Amino acid sequence: MRPGLDESAWAKEMKKKVDEEMAKKEMESVLYWKGEMEKILARRPESLATFQIEIQNFLQRMQNRVRVLKSSLQK
Repeated sequence: MRPGLDESAWAKEMKKKVDEEMAKKEMESVLYWKGEMEKILARRPESLATFQIEIQNFLQRMQNRVRVLKSSLQK
């Protein structure tokens, strides 16, 4: 703790830093998946079935990532 800051001010400062970092990480994550979706849309699938398969693959990748993150939190 820095001199001159009481515990309450220090806690508020740390909370603000954590909140900012979490928002930054969330934005990075959303932008990544947005970019992946834009790649799918840019490919211009030949049919609705092809598009559905690409979306299913995309969702599977997201599900796999969530599973990896959950398992890393449980360790």
